[in-house]
Formats: sequence, C-alpha cells, structure tokens
Amino acid sequence: MLKKLAAFLVVFVMAFGVFFTSQAHADAVFGPAYWRTEDGKYELTVNATSTERDIAIDLRDVWYVNYNNGVAKRPADLSGLSVRLCSASTGNCTAFKKFSEHYGQGYAGTVSFYSMIPGTYYVDIVDSWPAYYFKGQIKALRERNEE
Repeated sequence: MLKKLAAFLVVFVMAFGVFFTSQAHADAVFGPAYWRTEDGKYELTVNATSTERDIAIDLRDVWYVNYNNGVAKRPADLSGLSVRLCSASTGNCTAFKKFSEHYGQGYAGTVSFYSMIPGTYYVDIVDSWPAYYFKGQIKALRERNEE
C-alpha cells in the first residue's frame, strides 16, 4: 500500500510540475515566404501577444525588376524600400520604416517594431522606384518584449 501511495505521489508531482511550472521561452517565426511590391497583396501576416510584442522583419535575396524589359538586378542598397505593419482588426498602420542592411546569404535587410499592441498585423512593403518592383524572401520573428 505504501509503495502504491509513493508511486501515486511521484506521478502527481511530475504531472503538477509539467503543467504548472514556467515554460521555456520560444520565439514565433512567420514565413519564410516570397514577396513582391506593387502586387496589391500584403507580404506576410504576423501577430503579437501580450508577452511577445516585438516583431522583426527580415528580407533576404532582394532583387529589383524593370517593368519594361523584365531584367532583374540586385539593388546597391535598400533605400528604395520601406515597411509598415497594419492591424487586421482596425486597419491602422505604423509609420513606414527603412531597412537596416546586412550582407550574407544574398542581399538582405532587417527592421524591428517594438511594443506592438497584441493582435494580428499585415506586413506591407512598398518601394519608391516607379519603373521597377522589388521581390525577395521575407521572414518575421516575434520576440519577448523586454520592458
């Protein structure tokens, strides 16, 4: 009888520990996905939670394409691109932000949005080059807000 009680208590303590101890922190990743400016679509959908409110947008393998001849080239920089987040529920958008450039696996850039209100957001990338559109790969990371 004592062995059964001890075994029951061990199982109970283990189950209690699994359900009620703090869980490991894991950031959420959205994407990767392919995007293109001037196609009338949002590039990605992300969300913020009450504990993970910072969203980093990462671009890779960026190209610009000439509308007239279809020739694609790597940009010298990402100054022609801006990004914002638009709330799926209200339609309100953040201000546009420019990408911080970094080099590595293809031409790339990153921008971060901090302390977002919990909810779902659409990623909207625009370019300022009228004769071209930009394209590439996008990924977003939702991180714990470190306030």
